Amino acid sequence: MHLLELRIHGRGGQGVVTLAELLARIAMRAGSYSQTMPQFGVERRGAAVRTSVRLSDEPIKLRSQSFNPDILVLMHENLLPAALADGEHKNALFVVSSRAPIAVVQTQWYMDAAEIAVKHNLIVGDEPYRNVPMLGALCRVLKLPQDLMKLEIENQWPGKKSVPNVAAALEAYETVSCLEGSGEK
Repeated sequence: MHLLELRIHGRGGQGVVTLAELLARIAMRAGSYSQTMPQFGVERRGAAVRTSVRLSDEPIKLRSQSFNPDILVLMHENLLPAALADGEHKNALFVVSSRAPIAVVQTQWYMDAAEIAVKHNLIVGDEPYRNVPMLGALCRVLKLPQDLMKLEIENQWPGKKSVPNVAAALEAYETVSCLEGSGEK
């Protein structure tokens, strides 16, 4: 694996930073080097949040923001304009929480993370936590083993709390859909 950059776009309270950290730890368990870099504006629920994740077979020496990521992760389809405004690699892959494909020409993986979160009662206040289903989808896209994903979730939320989180991640891993893009921008 060459250096692979991901940028995750979400809103405060959706678990974006936790998603990045879990993904990085799973990749490390699988033998990759990893790095996460959260970027906040105003730290409040609902504010725009983004974080970058880098994965590589070799030590990562780069310490800047991710300007042209290989993978754009959208915690909600309505974050597409903000993600595109921040830049992406011309052949970027999209991983999106959406019931249907979004309007991009690149390849995209999509599933409704909110629906999966609600189904497994991953709700705080009125908001479904999309991060765990998105983790499952990303592990599938990146070909990270389910057993390592399950282990990391169990470490993050020990005991009974891990049960719905593991179930949501596994469901997303199995149900995320791929739509091949034309690759022509």
